Amino acid sequence: MKLLFSAIILLLLSISLNAQTNCKELLAQKINFYDGDFEKTQLELATNFSQLTACGLDETDIVFFGQPPFLATLVIGWLNEDSEMVIYKKLLDEILKMKATPEYKESVTFYNDFITLRNKKINLANWEADSQILLSLVKDERAVNAIYQVIKENPDQFETYGDMMDEFNKLADSMISNKEPMVEETPFFTDAEIIDYDELLLTAQIWGKPLLIYFTAYADVNSRKMEEAFLYDSDIQEYLEANYFTVTLFVDNKKEVFKEFITKNEKTGKLMKTYGAFYSKIQEERFNNQSQPYFAIVSTEGKILKTQGFTLKKKEFKKFLK
Repeated sequence: MKLLFSAIILLLLSISLNAQTNCKELLAQKINFYDGDFEKTQLELATNFSQLTACGLDETDIVFFGQPPFLATLVIGWLNEDSEMVIYKKLLDEILKMKATPEYKESVTFYNDFITLRNKKINLANWEADSQILLSLVKDERAVNAIYQVIKENPDQFETYGDMMDEFNKLADSMISNKEPMVEETPFFTDAEIIDYDELLLTAQIWGKPLLIYFTAYADVNSRKMEEAFLYDSDIQEYLEANYFTVTLFVDNKKEVFKEFITKNEKTGKLMKTYGAFYSKIQEERFNNQSQPYFAIVSTEGKILKTQGFTLKKKEFKKFLK
């Protein structure tokens, strides 16, 4: 709800300020970083960003990219490099590059569907339409059917889908914190089941955190050794949750993707039908690596910052994270 409220405020700002925006002056304006007052930095940045509808962005762009944490995370790296050269034209150019990617439209649709569903009242009379939105988000018919059963058996338990999501998240957090890890059965992270690298990066950008990818395999012994050694430790888990948007990609995942996503691997000439096939391609093409376990930290601008292979030294892995 807080995210949606921020989006609405940004949209209203863009409408009211657009008429009086001098695009040339705004684009030449320096982006300020107020040391010690991060909230002021975010507010000024988001307010000025909302005026960029006069400079080539539309209202959808303002809502999608205009979350203050995302904008601040995006520009802080530039400010550290050369604060005097960081102007709003640089921000606009970066946003236009993101907007030009083939994944942008799909990501906007995903975001809009997510916000729409969160605020919809639960009513099984509308299930046919709601289930289609759910399926587009989770891409798993079994999960959609499970949600239907929960609603059917407890029709008055949740008012909106957002209430249900929040309750599920609390339950999941409780199970993780109270349950002793069973390394041989429980993966470090849940498989992301997202086959597009740019979608992974955009999702991390929306959350305002660097992306950390864990390439592993169900059959990989060394991955299980790392997990058993320290990856389940509370200090590692807490640091990851606080500082990264994390995803795990199981390169031997045999689950098949939807038919419309099946494509040919140009390098091998083979059809990619499973999630694992897409993950292997991402690891090879984006990181020039095919070993597991393999960790990669990617900045919100898409720059590969660090990589880490197999190790049983916790200190080494903590150094990699920091």
